[in-house]
Amino acid sequence: MSKEPFSFSAALSRISRPDEGHDDDVLEVGESMELDGSSETALVPKRIRNPDATRQKLLGAAFGEIRRAGFGGASINNILEQSGCTKGALYHHFSGKAKLINAVIEECLPGYVDEVWLDDLEGAEDILPVLMGQVDRLGGENAPKMLAGGCPLARLASGAGELDESLRKRIDGVYRYWRRGLASHIGKAQFNKTVRTDIEPSAVAEFIIAALHGFLTRPPALRNLETQDSFAREFARYLNNLRP
Repeated sequence: MSKEPFSFSAALSRISRPDEGHDDDVLEVGESMELDGSSETALVPKRIRNPDATRQKLLGAAFGEIRRAGFGGASINNILEQSGCTKGALYHHFSGKAKLINAVIEECLPGYVDEVWLDDLEGAEDILPVLMGQVDRLGGENAPKMLAGGCPLARLASGAGELDESLRKRIDGVYRYWRRGLASHIGKAQFNKTVRTDIEPSAVAEFIIAALHGFLTRPPALRNLETQDSFAREFARYLNNLRP
């Protein structure tokens, strides 16, 4: 099933644009060569600009920094250090910190939802064992690395009260994206007769997301085997009640 785009801005951001920074990828000698103007015979590596790669480096570093320090505490210098990009490259792609934060919310967070929660459900006739498996792995060695510090969406949403209305709406948009995707899979499971037809997919999706949000908001140190087992047991009980 093809997923609907999260936003027009996310789609437009994938269009390549010239990069004015100096942190672009450089080919090794022998891969792409051209004559150096100072010598008719000297060969030098040709500089290849890759603005998309630069932009993704900046987004990845910003995502990690915002998860660590929150929106207000995120440091541009730390983002530059982690990405290996120049300040000129950053401000070429994003006119300021606010634009960078907006891009992280609109592009990185939906990607997290897909990678960790929705992609596993693609093509599954019976989604309930898949949903249970997602919870089981949270306490095991196969837990997604992205959840090492807790759910990034839950972590950022927990500070939503301190954000302006625009950022709050963007974060809520990610939750709606997750809810729509999960509800769609639940609806298909109803069609496959693996989930009760007397339940409302959107309401069930909302409850599942809220349960996961609450559990993953707890610091990793407080999510020990005992709390994991308790949560998994009750989650399994709820899923079992969705059976026809």
